[in-house]
Amino acid sequence: MKIIIAKEAGFCFGVKRAMDMIYKIPEKYPDKKVYSFREVIHNPQEVKRLESLGVRVIQNIRQIEGGAIAIVGTHGITPLEQENLKKKGIYFVDTTCPYVKKIHNIVEHLAQNNYQILVIGDKYHLEVKGIMGHCHGKGKTISSSSEIKNIKAGPKIGIVAQTTQNTNEYEKIIFDIINKLFKTKQMEIRIFNTICDATYKRQKETMRIAQKVDVMIIIGGRNSANTVRLYKLCKKIQKNVYLIETAGEIKKEWFINKKILGISAGASTPDWIIKDIVSKIKELNI
Repeated sequence: MKIIIAKEAGFCFGVKRAMDMIYKIPEKYPDKKVYSFREVIHNPQEVKRLESLGVRVIQNIRQIEGGAIAIVGTHGITPLEQENLKKKGIYFVDTTCPYVKKIHNIVEHLAQNNYQILVIGDKYHLEVKGIMGHCHGKGKTISSSSEIKNIKAGPKIGIVAQTTQNTNEYEKIIFDIINKLFKTKQMEIRIFNTICDATYKRQKETMRIAQKVDVMIIIGGRNSANTVRLYKLCKKIQKNVYLIETAGEIKKEWFINKKILGISAGASTPDWIIKDIVSKIKELNI
């Protein structure tokens, strides 16, 4: 069976940068306790790997002992959370993705200039929660066009997207917002394309591969928004699509009478997991 692996699969720039920073911490501060304020990335296996090195994942700042080091994950945090870390005197390593930081700066500027801010994304996602904090009470999350009817529009609106949103879906929501609001009043709308380039390339390449193969495997954490989005995009193209986290989930029957396998992975999926899965598939001698 032929195997096609997406070139864009695996760690994106932001995640690779973060992990490079984190793996230096135990060596740099051997006598310090290290905490991760929530999960650094949405990949259970890599989080466990960090825990084996002594990085303890916590959900509340109160759980961090004085004199310890805290890691701020790639999804970023709110200004209030950052202030609370400083008040407690905790030194923190900020691994927030630069593309997410850019959104923070955009919405801060919009808030300061009295824009109503619409954040297109999953309101329960850590990245979106962080972005909303930087909106200083002037933000609202929109996950689909069906929610546009709930918008009470002011004279000025700014629109940004979660970095891992689907480009086509973002464009659709933008046009639906414009079509609704322009029919009711004169207003100013500022639109920012904040979907990261790596996300766009990964989605485009994954969908292209899905069109060529008999079966598709998406690798990554089930709690990873960008990984799940890859899976859903492929399901629209290819019925034989499987989302897995580890090699242990592979089933030989998936590949019966299949000639070409496509593989892609989310932005938080490390290379070692991708290699393990490819090796496992090759061992099946299909």
